[in-house]
Amino acid sequence: MVKQRKWNALLTLMSLIGGLLGFFIGEIILNQWEGRMHETLLIGLYFGQFALVVGLFCLIAEIISPRLNGNNWRLRYAGDGWKMLVPGTLVLLFVAGALFQFIYGFSLEKKDTPKDYVILLDMSESMKETDPDKQSIQAAQSFIQRMDSRERAALFTFNEGTKLNFPLTKVADAGVKAQLSSKLAAVDAPSGQTDIGNALNTVMDYLHKEGDPSRRVAVILISDGYNEVNYSKVLAPYIQERVRVHTVGIVATEVKGNEILTRIANETGGTFQNVQRVDRISLAFEQIYDSAQHRHLLNERVGESSADSYYAILRMILIMLLGTLLGLSLGIVFDNRYLAKSFMIGGTVAGLLAGVILENGLHGAEYPSVYRAFADVVLALVLSLSTMIVAVRQNEGGNSGLRGGRRGLAEREQGRFGNRGDSPVGKRFR
Repeated sequence: MVKQRKWNALLTLMSLIGGLLGFFIGEIILNQWEGRMHETLLIGLYFGQFALVVGLFCLIAEIISPRLNGNNWRLRYAGDGWKMLVPGTLVLLFVAGALFQFIYGFSLEKKDTPKDYVILLDMSESMKETDPDKQSIQAAQSFIQRMDSRERAALFTFNEGTKLNFPLTKVADAGVKAQLSSKLAAVDAPSGQTDIGNALNTVMDYLHKEGDPSRRVAVILISDGYNEVNYSKVLAPYIQERVRVHTVGIVATEVKGNEILTRIANETGGTFQNVQRVDRISLAFEQIYDSAQHRHLLNERVGESSADSYYAILRMILIMLLGTLLGLSLGIVFDNRYLAKSFMIGGTVAGLLAGVILENGLHGAEYPSVYRAFADVVLALVLSLSTMIVAVRQNEGGNSGLRGGRRGLAEREQGRFGNRGDSPVGKRFR
């Protein structure tokens, strides 16, 4: 067996196209079903379809220009590639993606997922300037649309006083969500001064009277202002009853206000996000909700695990292994163990690079899809170039197939009888 470094330029081009198409399909999947589908199925579906699309385009490229497998493969075995395409790519990577996501999301600690959310919106006079288009209200409406039927939501607005706009309401169906959205749209116009301490006291008094102790509560506080807060008095019941307050600051220049919001979040175990512009509030809501619900391979970690090196290393290892399996999937489609070895080595390198990109890029990213696109392109590109890096054995008549027996027997018969005219059957009809 002679080893050669081969390269199929068309396969590289088609692999890149497949990677980009797989990315766009994956983004549709995430946008449509994130928060609605269990994360193990979500990530399994993402990587399964990505492998299928990349495998499909690579198979088409090799059929058009069989630089890696040769003309004999195109004539005799390309049909087997079509048969193995779905099980070798979609099924394999779906199972692997779901399993690896389960590992990544698994925690020995009891998951403390909120079932009730209290939204606390600043409606002081300054919000006329900082949020003239009421994007904080639009973000709250979008947040409610994402909630499932087991959860409840309440809305308070505040200035120097605090008003309950709607009590804790079970988000049972689309009709209830529409009613809550209408009530959000009808909140009073901004006026008055900011009093965060009074607002938090009012919310806690309400929870003591109307809350359910068996249901975990999270408060989402959005403000652009500043006022003195008696932390020990205001936050003590939140800390004691383990009610996390997630805070969102919308004015980057409001240093003192953001310091207050940061301290409130830190002391209650919540998160603080300085979105700097009101058009980013929706993203802040999404991250708060997603961090409470799950942790998945393709998005930023927030909350307690955000700076955990264990999850950083684990993500890179799991994405690396997915790259290895993506390489194996191409070997299965081409039914060539030598190519499988080459693609698996290239896929491992590609997966490690993609894992590093995701781990370092997603943290604090305004547009996380950019880093997912970069990672997907790197996966597809490096994988397609792996046969230039790792020499592939040139088959000289032996069996190079992954499925061994039938293909090896056919090739041995070909070597034994030569062309058809030299076979016993051929001689009979000469």
